[in-house]
Amino acid sequence: MEETRLLESQGFQIFKTIGHGSFGQVFLVYHPELNVVAAKVMKNENFLETEWDAAGIFQSDPPQIRPFIINNILAKKFDTMTVILIELANLGNLQSLLDTNIIIPLPIVRAIMKQLLEGLKFIHSKKIIHRDIKPANILLHNPPGSGRVICKIADFGEMKVKSLADHSTYMGVAGTLVYMPPEIFLGNENEQKKADEKIDVWSLGILVYQTVTHTFPFITPTNQAIYQFMEKYQQTGILNRPYSIKDNYLWDLLYRMLAFDYHNRISASDALQHPFFTNEQALREITLEQRQLAQIAQSSVEDSWTNQSRS
Repeated sequence: MEETRLLESQGFQIFKTIGHGSFGQVFLVYHPELNVVAAKVMKNENFLETEWDAAGIFQSDPPQIRPFIINNILAKKFDTMTVILIELANLGNLQSLLDTNIIIPLPIVRAIMKQLLEGLKFIHSKKIIHRDIKPANILLHNPPGSGRVICKIADFGEMKVKSLADHSTYMGVAGTLVYMPPEIFLGNENEQKKADEKIDVWSLGILVYQTVTHTFPFITPTNQAIYQFMEKYQQTGILNRPYSIKDNYLWDLLYRMLAFDYHNRISASDALQHPFFTNEQALREITLEQRQLAQIAQSSVEDSWTNQSRS
């Protein structure tokens, strides 16, 4: 395989493949100077400069200041392929956890949401709009011996930098269909759309809705079904509450995150001040949430390894 030969020629020991897609492949590798890291290998034409531009913007802040953002270590272009070295997230991604279809307890949902909103708050403070928040781009890491899981936002290939901090900006259609907000999804896909960083808040709202209900607010994840949902939502202003979302604080926060008009949508910063995170019970559960998230994530990884060994 061309990818593995390239990595081996650069002194990497390859342990296994940990991810793949249309972009290329991700390998778990070891290098004497870097220790164990993830190596993302793709054809040069699939490498998006914006992904590395984000790393440059974040570079002024040490990783401990941005714990919920994945750390890109190094990128290098070769004749036909590009290699990006990324810090290792040893529990895979959130999509793998959702694929198990387990019921995730409310305290765990709160832990996931809080970390990702903190990550978005930091990204948005740098005038960056991610534009592709989805479970596959949320990596999970368990620092050895900590009993904790940290959610890390990854893959900044679709990001856009705002030129004016407090104003909307024009942008093209980007991201993943089911997580696109109305201001991007509706209208002519060839036209520039006016939007702001609350694109990411909508996407996270859909992600959390999916995490809790194992469904989407539209009947099926198809273009037609999403269009019908958004047209009805625009006309009625009603977002139906699913039976499985029983907590009033959670539903109120999701309703604000999924406001149709982005001018009315809650910001990541304001969402962190919502009673869903600040009520007395939530504050009592903080440590327990982290331990439970660690246990659930580790279990999903072990199940994944078991299934791979059987196939």
